[in-house]
Amino acid sequence: MGIVEGSLVRYNGTGTVGVVKALKEEDDGTWALLDSTRLFYHISSLETIDRVPERREIKGPTVEDIEAKMKAHKAMMDEAKMQDENLETGG
Repeated sequence: MGIVEGSLVRYNGTGTVGVVKALKEEDDGTWALLDSTRLFYHISSLETIDRVPERREIKGPTVEDIEAKMKAHKAMMDEAKMQDENLETGG
């Protein structure tokens, strides 16, 4: 089945999911407006799906991964700040 208004689709580039609200024809092909982003996507970059994927099915970093990276970054920044303070005071 082709992409039509009302189709549930996924953008292959980022995994964005949305419902097609409008289609428009341009010289370079057909574009679909998604309700979730209010952006147009070339239909060649979209695929129809039967349902919205559950969170665990979506690829990408988890909340835990992001928190661990934030803690590591904070520790690195704290260490750099301590080194800067030691340089300023000569200690």
